Amino acid sequence: MPGIILGAIILAYTGFVIYKKTKNLKEGKGCCGGCSSCASKGKCGPK
Repeated sequence: MPGIILGAIILAYTGFVIYKKTKNLKEGKGCCGGCSSCASKGKCGPK
């Protein structure tokens, strides 16, 4: 039973991290410093 609870907590946290990362990229907050060298430069920044 503790293994199931721990797995659910890890899964929920992983989902939250992915959600926040996606949300930040859509808002233009995902690039580190300059978008010219960012791998996601087509997805972030002001449009």
